[in-house]
Amino acid sequence: MDTNTVLLAASVFLGALFVGLALPLVQKRVAPNHWYSLRIPATFADETVWYEANAQMGKDLLWLAVSIILVGGLIYAIDMAVWFEVLAWCVVVIGGVIGMVVRNWRFANRLLASSKSDDS
Repeated sequence: MDTNTVLLAASVFLGALFVGLALPLVQKRVAPNHWYSLRIPATFADETVWYEANAQMGKDLLWLAVSIILVGGLIYAIDMAVWFEVLAWCVVVIGGVIGMVVRNWRFANRLLASSKSDDS
């Protein structure tokens, strides 16, 4: 099996997994827990922050899933050096996950700060 096919299969699998993980978050069906979701101090501090921050993270996870599948399709369709294909795929996946976590961590902290200032 060639690298293009492996990366396409990995993209479709990972994209489908991320969609499956994202939908319950977007629908706010994931109660506070220690296993699955955005588990940071701000989300554990306030239940409203938990649901809002995780819904936003679910939306971002859906976008990341689509991006991963599209990159996998592009890699499959365009002939490139193998090292560049793997590098491009890893940058999208790893960079996307890190960017998503940082963005949503900051979002949750802003929600918590806003919630605390509203209580005062």
